[in-house]
Amino acid sequence: MRISELAAASGVPATTLRYYESVGLLTAERGLNGYRDYDVDALVQLSFIEAAKQLDMSLAEIVDLLAVIEGESCTQVREVLHPRLQQRLLEVDKRLASLRLLRDRLEAAVTRVGACPDSGRSCRSECALLGTQRETCATQKTEPKTTAIKGTR
Repeated sequence: MRISELAAASGVPATTLRYYESVGLLTAERGLNGYRDYDVDALVQLSFIEAAKQLDMSLAEIVDLLAVIEGESCTQVREVLHPRLQQRLLEVDKRLASLRLLRDRLEAAVTRVGACPDSGRSCRSECALLGTQRETCATQKTEPKTTAIKGTR
C-alpha cells in the first residue's frame, strides 16, 4: 500500500511515517516511480510502535526492540524486553515518589498561604514558602520585640 493508504489505515500522519522510516522504525520498498510501498506488516509494526510509545519508550529504544523482535525467538525477545520493562517500572516508581513528595509540599504550602492573616503590610516570601509561616507572619504584623541581655551592664 502507498503511504497515503497506510496513513489512512493506521491513523498515523504521512509525515510521521516518513520520519519513522528515516529513523529506522519502518521500511518501505520503492517502486520504479519512487513511491513508497508498504506491506500489511507495516500496520502490525505501527501498532507495536504505538504500544511502546504508550510505555514511554524512546524511538531509539523502539528501533532496538524492533530489531530484536524481527530477528529473535519469543524467548530471546522476552529476555531482552522483560528487564527493560522492569527498569522502566522502577523509573516510573521513582518519578511517582518524587511527584508524591512534591504534591505533599505543595499541599502544605497551600495550607500555609491560606492561613496567612490579612495585612496591609508588605509580605515576605518566607511567610508562605518556609515551614515557619505562623511565626514569620506574626512577627511581620507586630512591632519588633526588644529583649534585655542578661548579665550585662
